[in-house]
Amino acid sequence: QKKEHLMAAIIECRSLTKSFGSLHAIQALDLDIEAGASVGLVGPNGAGKTTLFSLFCGFLRPDHGTVRILGHHTHAAALKGRIGILPQDIPLGRGIAVKEQLLLFARLQGFRKAAARDEVERVLSLAQVKDQSRQFPETLSYGQRKKVTLAQALLGEPDIILLDEPTSGLDPVAASHVRSVIQKIRESHTCIVSSHNLEEIKSVCDQIVVIDRGSLVEHCRIDDLLGQNNSLSVLLEEEPPAALLQLLEADADIVHIAQEAPGNRRLTITFQHESPRQFQQQLLARLEKHGVSVVEFSRGSAFTDKVIQLVSGRQSDATPSN
Repeated sequence: QKKEHLMAAIIECRSLTKSFGSLHAIQALDLDIEAGASVGLVGPNGAGKTTLFSLFCGFLRPDHGTVRILGHHTHAAALKGRIGILPQDIPLGRGIAVKEQLLLFARLQGFRKAAARDEVERVLSLAQVKDQSRQFPETLSYGQRKKVTLAQALLGEPDIILLDEPTSGLDPVAASHVRSVIQKIRESHTCIVSSHNLEEIKSVCDQIVVIDRGSLVEHCRIDDLLGQNNSLSVLLEEEPPAALLQLLEADADIVHIAQEAPGNRRLTITFQHESPRQFQQQLLARLEKHGVSVVEFSRGSAFTDKVIQLVSGRQSDATPSN
């Protein structure tokens, strides 16, 4: 069961602002994150994602506005042990075994000695670094150190878990494991994942927050952003015959067919049907009947394209006209 809280919003930002000299990292940001949500935080380099995480954790104080976590200001004692963070950098001490460091962090959270040992064993197992628990961090690979830091972020089962580029620098196998851990913990925690890997965000999150130059561009469910229920993206092996396109356009269930460019093999089909799955099956059968081979087939618009459109559209609006 997802944890329940008295407040609908577990994170509340009101006119949140943070600058570094002339650089406006976060600008008058209003944002609510609900308890139990899994949120992808995305935006271009310099958008303010890491600064926002630092404000959530109390590492930085806002210049103006407020941020409240679980109803408390970010330096409240009541938040001790309730926020876990995997930073982009890996701040582990040298010369102290991994397990000993995690035991220290657990004791600092208030665990008694025996309970701390059990909790450290749990997170080491979850992050798949038990075999490295007796090693010093400086002897580990980058990926192993990152998984140790993930284990640290999970200590005490915090209400909120912030993951900054959790799979950056990891090999495909390790990255797949970290994604599976996120899938598991999102069932009982509020997770916010910052990543440039948009397909990763799509696979582990149900909401997206897009920021650019410190301002909120969009906050919505990913399915809503993609129009998941009424859009199909189809990549064909060959250019579709004109006769097939005419036949599809005459279909009463098809609202619109978009071809990226004349001669392009990808079609985006917008439709209206009481059963999207049934329509999908009918369309594939129709393409097969006309001898058209399908290379890729997916529901919803391309996620990356949608996010790029949001950010580039805002940048175009901000560009002064001549």
